[in-house]
Amino acid sequence: MMIIIIIMIMIMIIIIIIIIIIIIIIIIIIIIIIIIIIIIIIIIIIIIIIVIVIIIIIIVIVIVIVIIVIVIVIVIIIIIIIIIIIIIIIIIIIIIIIIIIIIIIIIIININIILIILIIIIIIIIIIIIIIIIIIIIIIIIIIIIIIIIIIIIIIIIIIIIIIITIITTTTTIIIIIIIIIIIIIIIITISRSSTTTTTIINTTTTTTTTTSIYIISIMIIIIILI
Repeated sequence: MMIIIIIMIMIMIIIIIIIIIIIIIIIIIIIIIIIIIIIIIIIIIIIIIIVIVIIIIIIVIVIVIVIIVIVIVIVIIIIIIIIIIIIIIIIIIIIIIIIIIIIIIIIIININIILIILIIIIIIIIIIIIIIIIIIIIIIIIIIIIIIIIIIIIIIIIIIIIIIITIITTTTTIIIIIIIIIIIIIIIITISRSSTTTTTIINTTTTTTTTTSIYIISIMIIIIILI
C-alpha cells in the first residue's frame, strides 16, 4: 500500500510539473504575440511618419517651384517693359535727330557751312551721350531688379526649408517618444499580468494537488488500518 501511495504522489507531482510547463508555454506564446503586435504597430507608425515626411517634402517642392515660376514671370515682364521703354526712347531720339537735320537743312542757305557742320557734330555727340546714359541707367536698373528678386527667392526658399525641417524633426521626435512610452507601458503591463497569472495558476494548482494528495494519503492510511 505504501508503494501505491508513493506512486500516487509521484503521479500528482508529474501532473503539477506538466501543468506548470503548459502554463509557461502559454505565457511565452502570449508574450511572443504581444511582441509581434508591438512590432507591427511600430512598423505602421514608421510607415505613417515616412508618408507624412514625403508629403511635406512634395508640398515644399511644389511651393518652391511655384515661387520660382512666379519670379521668372515677373522678371520677364519687367524686362519686356524695359525693352519697350528703350525702344520708345530710341524712336524719340531718332525723331529728334530727323527734326534737327531738317532744321539744319532749312537754315543752310543763310549760315556758313563750317558752322553747320560743327552744329551737326555737336548735336550728334549730345544725342549719342544721352542715348548711352539712358541705356546705362536702364541696364543698371534691370540688374538691380534681378538681384533683388533673386535675393528674395533665396530668402523665401531658405525660410521654407527651415520651417519644414523644424516641423519634420519635431513631429518625428514626438512620435518616437510616444512610441517608446507606449511600448514600455505595454511591456510592463504584459509582464505584470503574466507574472500574476502564473503565480495564481501555480498556487491554485499546487494547493489543489496538495489537498488531493493529502486526501488520497489519508484514505489509503484508513484503508491500511482497517485491513
